[in-house]
Order: sequence, then C-alpha cells, then structure tokens
Amino acid sequence: MNTSYGLEKVTALDKIINNDYSNIAGMVVLKDGKTLYEKYFNECTVTSRIHVYSVTKSILSILIGIAIDKGYIKSINQKILDFFPDYIIKRGEKTIQNVTLKNLLTMTAPYKYKFAPYIKYFTSDDGVKFTLDLLGGKGQIGEFRYTPLIGPDILSGILVKATGQSVLEFATEHLFLPLGISALSNVTFHSKEEQLAFNKAKNISGWVADGAGTNTAGWGLTLSPTDMAKIG
Repeated sequence: MNTSYGLEKVTALDKIINNDYSNIAGMVVLKDGKTLYEKYFNECTVTSRIHVYSVTKSILSILIGIAIDKGYIKSINQKILDFFPDYIIKRGEKTIQNVTLKNLLTMTAPYKYKFAPYIKYFTSDDGVKFTLDLLGGKGQIGEFRYTPLIGPDILSGILVKATGQSVLEFATEHLFLPLGISALSNVTFHSKEEQLAFNKAKNISGWVADGAGTNTAGWGLTLSPTDMAKIG
C-alpha cells in the first residue's frame, strides 16, 4: 500500500464504496497486529457500532470453546438436556433427548417447525424456553438445517447454566476486554419499532437480551469494524 500502485487501488476502492455501496459502515485491515487500512463510509465513524446479525453466532461458538477450555462444559458431545434438568419434555417426544451441543453448533439438530414462527419468537419473554419447546420432533439428528434465529438461543441458555454468568458478562471477561473491545450493555426492545430502528442504528453499543435477560445467540450484537477485525 506504500507504492503509488497500491495507493491508486485504495483510492479506487474508496470511490467504488462511496458510489455503489451505501450499506458499508467501514473497512479495517489488520496484519501482524498493525492496521494497514482503516476507512469509514456512509456517515459512520470509528465510534460507530453496527448490528452484525449472524456474526453473533460465531461469537457464541467462540464463547462455547472458551467455556470448554476453562472446564465449564465437558465436551461438545454433551446432551443438551444435561444443561436443563428441570425442562419438562413434551409427551411423545423421543428426539430432543439425544440432541448434543455439537448438533447445535453445526446446525444438525431437528426442529418441530416447518416455517419459523418469527412473530411468536420476537414477542416471547424467554427465547431459550421458546426454542427448547421447538427442538426435536420427527426430523433426523445429524441432517443440516440452517436455523438463522430460532435455534441458536439454546446455546446462550447453555452458557448461562454452565458458567453462572450472563452471556454478556462471560464474553466481556473472557473475549471482549482481552481484545480491547469496548464495554457493551444489554439492549432490550419495548416495541417492534424499537427493534427495526436498532437494525439500522449506527451508535448503539450492546447485545440484545430477551425478557429473561438472556442475550440472543443468532443475532443482536453490535460491533465496530475494528472489533470485527480483532475477533477475526
């Protein structure tokens, strides 16, 4: 990038982003701990925090790995219901008993819904319980099924049960602060309008939590481009 050719390419990139990509907040390139490129676009700045949607899933998988490394969780082969001993299994249900943590992490767990009940999910006070009630059914364990929102929250519930901390507390202590990522706070919604505004916001630093105080696992985290680069 120090060559004139490199500068020309960077200038061309900036022009393309400004002209054609109104959804890019910023771009950061790190190599060997050094920042080689850092630019912000579309009225965003170094302090902007953007909803990173499904990147939240990757953060949860990192946290599960940390929890295993620290002995809070024995292995990814543990049964999901090991973490929820008080959960009442629905009558006739024969599948949920054999779903493992690995199945959740690799999205090879079956669910009872054909079409995702998003409205009921978003208006539920307890995303973990809501999702557990939909886990299992007649599908085959081991078959891939992408679950964008209704499914990953069980991982949040497992972290809370295993560590005795909230997801945000555990993440702050063991991932965010060690990487120098600024402190986040819980974000809660009181209306559909608040949630839609959150999706477009550029200045909310936090992690969405449900009515029970459990942080979402499939969406709901805001980070800066630099935060993303550090995690990457």
